[in-house]
Amino acid sequence: MAIYAIHYTYPDDVTEMLTIRPEHREFLSGLSGLLVAGMYQPGLDEVSEGEPTDQEPANAALIVYSAESMEAVTDAFDQDPYWLGGYVLRRVVRQWDPPLGPWVADPTNSPG
Repeated sequence: MAIYAIHYTYPDDVTEMLTIRPEHREFLSGLSGLLVAGMYQPGLDEVSEGEPTDQEPANAALIVYSAESMEAVTDAFDQDPYWLGGYVLRRVVRQWDPPLGPWVADPTNSPG
């Protein structure tokens, strides 16, 4: 099993999207490979010179998921009510193999 980081970008106005949040959360909760998921909180976006940028959307989320393949991830997340409803403006899926930190050092956290 590999670990995948899935980044969702949402519209600026999430009012309508939040009406189907219960279905979205139920969908996520039913995924056996789900490791962690959540919407980002307000923060600071900077470019390398340390200057703030408004190029990144304010509303986004990170989902960490364990699966056999990239295809398995996209097949699963194609069924997300947010995706089906058109509320995910951009979805980035990448295999993620973090080599450092206590989370990966503890074998009980291993998805495989």
